[in-house]
Amino acid sequence: MLDAGHAGWAEQWAAPAKLNLFLHIVGRRPDGYHELQSVFQLLDYGDHISFTPSEDGLISRSLGVSNVAAEDDLVVRAAHLLRDFAKISVGVDIRVQKCLPVGGGLGGGVPL
Repeated sequence: MLDAGHAGWAEQWAAPAKLNLFLHIVGRRPDGYHELQSVFQLLDYGDHISFTPSEDGLISRSLGVSNVAAEDDLVVRAAHLLRDFAKISVGVDIRVQKCLPVGGGLGGGVPL
C-alpha cells in the first residue's frame, strides 16, 4: 500500500535543458551507446515532469511526445531500469510536458 508520503510526487519537477560546452566520443559500448566525455551547463529552460505512483505495478506515460510510443520513450525506459535496479514493484504514471524539441541538441531526449 502506498503511504501519504507519495502525495508530493504529483508536483511538477524541472527537467532543464543542457548546453554541451564540449563533447567527445571516446568509445562505443557493446549495447550500442557511446562512451562520452562532456562538460555541460544546465539552462533555466526545459521540460517539466511529474510522477504519480500506483499500486498496479505498471509504468505508464500519460503525457509526452505524441509521435513516440511509450515503450520507446527514454523516460519510461529509465523508469523500468530504476524499478528493476531497486527491486520494487510499485508502478508510476509519468507526465512529461515538453518544451524542448526532441533531437534539438538541448538534452530533450531522442528515442532509439
